[in-house]
Amino acid sequence: MSFNDLTRKFLMGEWKQNVSIMSRARAIKEALESLKPRTIKERQRIELALENLSHLRRSHRKLEEQNRVLVQENQQLNEKLTLLEENKEE
Repeated sequence: MSFNDLTRKFLMGEWKQNVSIMSRARAIKEALESLKPRTIKERQRIELALENLSHLRRSHRKLEEQNRVLVQENQQLNEKLTLLEENKEE
């Protein structure tokens, strides 16, 4: 997929439909890597953008893991609450 296609999809809002954050990050990474910097300054900007993107991806994975753990804890607490309410009624 070319950069023009990615830009068109972005502007048309087509990229928003059922796309995960990791897929979006991968597309951004591919777009950045396909650029051909002409100056050192441009190359440094691309490198910085790629570095920031990797930090965002890492943070997202950590948040997803924390969310998964919290959902499990919430389910367990709801089960315990249900059992306590049933025991109280008896």
